[in-house]
Amino acid sequence: MSVADKFTLGSESFSVEGTITSITNTPDGVTANVTGKAGHYGKVYLTYNFLTNPKHETQGSVTGIGRTIADNGESNEGIRNGVWTRDGHMLTIYSLDDVTDGVINFCVETWDLRDDSVKFEFSRVQK
Repeated sequence: MSVADKFTLGSESFSVEGTITSITNTPDGVTANVTGKAGHYGKVYLTYNFLTNPKHETQGSVTGIGRTIADNGESNEGIRNGVWTRDGHMLTIYSLDDVTDGVINFCVETWDLRDDSVKFEFSRVQK
C-alpha cells in the first residue's frame, strides 16, 4: 500500500481569502499574521512562525495557530504544522491542521507578498 492510499481527503473542499496584516522579522525567522472569513468557522485570526531551511533559502517549515469566531459566537482553534516554499513574491504553504471541533484539515495556501493577499484551499482528512 502506497502512502497516497493512506492519506485520503474528503470530497468536499472550501476556499477562503485572507489578508496579511503584519510580518515581523525575528532572530529565528519570521512571524506573520493573517485575517479572513472562513465559511462556517467565521472570522479567523492566524499567526504563523516561519523557519528557513538552512540549505535552501526558498523553503522551510511553518507552525502556527488559528482562532475563529462564528456569527453564532462559537469559537474554534486550530494548530497548524507544515512546510513552505517561495518562488519570487509567491509563497505556498502546505499544512495539516488539528481543529478543536475534531476535524483534521489539509490546507494549501498561496500568499502574494506584493499585495498581502492569501488564498486558502481546505479539505478534510478522512480518518
